[in-house]
Amino acid sequence: MSTDPTHTQILVRPEVAAFVDEVRRRLSDLDDETRDDLTGGLEADLSDQLADGTPLGEPDIYAAELRAAAGLPESGPRRLPRLPDLRDPAALLDASRTRWASLVERHRVAPAWDVLVALRPAWWVARAWVAVTSLDMVTGTWEPLTLVPTLGAPYVGEVLLLAAVAISTLIGLGKLWPGSGPDRTPASRTVLVLLNTAAVLAPFTWSVPWPGTEDHTTGNAYNTGYREGARSVSEDSLRLDGRPIRNLFAYDVHGRPIVAVQLFDQDGDPVVIDPRASAHGRGTARSVGCPAYNGEVPAYNVFPLGQLQLRRGTCAGLDDPDALKPDHPLASVPPLDSVPSPHDQPADPRRTPGPGRTR
Repeated sequence: MSTDPTHTQILVRPEVAAFVDEVRRRLSDLDDETRDDLTGGLEADLSDQLADGTPLGEPDIYAAELRAAAGLPESGPRRLPRLPDLRDPAALLDASRTRWASLVERHRVAPAWDVLVALRPAWWVARAWVAVTSLDMVTGTWEPLTLVPTLGAPYVGEVLLLAAVAISTLIGLGKLWPGSGPDRTPASRTVLVLLNTAAVLAPFTWSVPWPGTEDHTTGNAYNTGYREGARSVSEDSLRLDGRPIRNLFAYDVHGRPIVAVQLFDQDGDPVVIDPRASAHGRGTARSVGCPAYNGEVPAYNVFPLGQLQLRRGTCAGLDDPDALKPDHPLASVPPLDSVPSPHDQPADPRRTPGPGRTR
């Protein structure tokens, strides 16, 4: 707008225009001439005020000060605030920004808001981490929540996280679309609001059974009938003299290594080693245990567990070409001279193999 047709046009910031509209609305009980006299040139004055670093304040207080300076009586009963025109997204966003600015400029709120403004870079990093972690939850295999998401492969999480932090920071600085600020288009500002809202709400969806969490809920058993038993065994994992057992190796009666054996306890529940407990070592020397598979369901009670070098997380599966069966710690053991015959005791007819008990 311009204050005089003969003068150069003055660029009015959206928040200033919205503030002036609010002030004029609070003077709506006055006649048009009086209201124009009070608010004439107000946009230019407030633009200069903002340029000097002075906040706009609250429209109702500013309108009351204009009344008092002109010797006018206070306004009548306060009217309900006028709803913005939903057909004009820019006006809606500007009005929301003005109301928010009025709120955070109050003397009780301003100190806390100043701290939050100083912490904006931390928010840029946080929303990048939420985005990459959400991607990990949707696409990766189950693993404990980590500071650096892995996405099931070495260095992938680190690279994606660094890229996400850089992008989020550039958006926060207004150097990359959609950016932020009243000078952006309504579409860009709306996209940014949706992105920030998604970053806040995304952690609340991490309990949803995404593929990674489903892998975890079935990872300790390979049949529905045995899941509860496997989970109860794996809570504390297996230990010997207080030391965690990371793998088991079996030998037959002749002392020869058995390359794959299924183990069950006295109740017929799988004896498993928790995938997290099978990990040992650090960095590039870290090794994790990998299960056998009954179809697509992992079985952690088939020993010895395969081994995979993985910096973080748990084994992605035996279909990984790098997952290998480890060598037995002993090439052979002394054979047994006497082995009880299965005919020494009658078979229990109640203990019949259920579905999924054999591979």
